[in-house]
Amino acid sequence: MLKDQENFNNTDSETQKAKKFVFQVYPDNIDFVESLSYQEKNDLVNQLLNDYQESSVINHKFNKSVNLAKKSVIIFLAVVLGIPLILYLASISLHFTKSSYSEMQTNFEKLF
Repeated sequence: MLKDQENFNNTDSETQKAKKFVFQVYPDNIDFVESLSYQEKNDLVNQLLNDYQESSVINHKFNKSVNLAKKSVIIFLAVVLGIPLILYLASISLHFTKSSYSEMQTNFEKLF
C-alpha cells in the first residue's frame, strides 16, 4: 500500500493536476483488479476512459448522420407527396369555382 502511495506521489508531481477518483467494482472483477499493480490500474482506467470517449464521439457522429438521413427522407416524401396533392387540390378548387360561376350565370339568365 505504501508503495502505491509513493508511486502516486511521484506520478502526481509529474502530471498536470492528476486527480483521484473512487470507483465501485463489481464483485466478479474484484480479484482481477486486486491482481493489478497501481500503475496498471491507472493505465487500465485511463485507457477505458479514452476508449469510451472515442466510441462516444463515433456514436454521436453516427446518430447525427442518421438524423440527417431521416430528415432528408421526410423532406423528400413531403415534396414528392405534397406537390401532387397541392396541384390536385388546386384543380378541384378551380373546377368548383368554374362550376359555381356557370351556375350563377344560368341563375342570372333565368332572372332576366
